[in-house]
Amino acid sequence: MAVLNATSFLLLKDETVLGHSTNTNFNINLDLPDASTKASGGWSEAIAGVRSGSIECEGLTNYSNSLNFNDIADMIITRQKAVFYFKDTVNPKLIVRGDGFIESVDETAEFENATTFNLKINLTGVITITDPSAGLTWENVFSKWEDLAKNWEDV
Repeated sequence: MAVLNATSFLLLKDETVLGHSTNTNFNINLDLPDASTKASGGWSEAIAGVRSGSIECEGLTNYSNSLNFNDIADMIITRQKAVFYFKDTVNPKLIVRGDGFIESVDETAEFENATTFNLKINLTGVITITDPSAGLTWENVFSKWEDLAKNWEDV
């Protein structure tokens, strides 16, 4: 698996990029139903079952972004799939891509602090790891992200 960094997380709605992520938790799970029989010799046996995964992300809200808390909440209401990308921090040519449904989103505004959001994505389908040097255009998506990150540093 690629080496991931919270700030290299990218969530898209159509072609629009989500705000700046500060903390990300990426989980992939495999259901292991019991397959023990008398022939197991007293050992538990399992078979590979259904795969699932989730992403939990925290970030800073930027109300000038064209994708903000309200847009993310609308994605829940309309049951729209979200597309996400992670860029490998060690080898930037490797990019993890997947999609899923936003399970929950909340926004917190504390006194004299930056407004933050939390969201959870329930993954669907296959998660792919690609190399953009093979002729794919993922790097174009990350150039938008790098511009966003630079703008956050300038604030």
